[in-house]
Amino acid sequence: MPKVLFVCTGNICRSAFAERMARSLSDGSWQYASAGTGALVGSPVDPPMARELEARGGSADGFAAQQVTPELVRDADLVLCMTAAHRAWLVEEVPRALRRTTLLTRFAAGLADQPTAVGQELVRAVLDSRPDSRHADIADPYRRGDEAAATAAREIALQVWRIVRAVEG
Repeated sequence: MPKVLFVCTGNICRSAFAERMARSLSDGSWQYASAGTGALVGSPVDPPMARELEARGGSADGFAAQQVTPELVRDADLVLCMTAAHRAWLVEEVPRALRRTTLLTRFAAGLADQPTAVGQELVRAVLDSRPDSRHADIADPYRRGDEAAATAAREIALQVWRIVRAVEG
């Protein structure tokens, strides 16, 4: 089964939200996971992000943050990072991930250029197209209050919805 890995820093806000949001939208034909470049291993989703997730129909129940490992990256068909710095760190640590790793916002934007592709064909087409690199990082809401969490959640939810809808057909 194809797999998407979402990556951020601590794996308790952005990537955790993206994983759980994707799972809540999924028809089960793809797997979704998340990890952090400096994960707060074993920690639950940060409370403001958990509230945002639950408000959108997702669940943070049972979540435990994990560190990015070469194995997690190797097992993923697509690795979506929250910032350019996460992507740079990841491809330095796992060079073989270069062609499967991009920004969440960049990948979502590239979907519009592939109207007929679906599934893994779509993933390859978007990654090969190298969409415009000016797409924004998603700011870390950790310890920045409810408004920062709401902003990050809105941005991530929109991108994740587009991605899940597109790859799962």
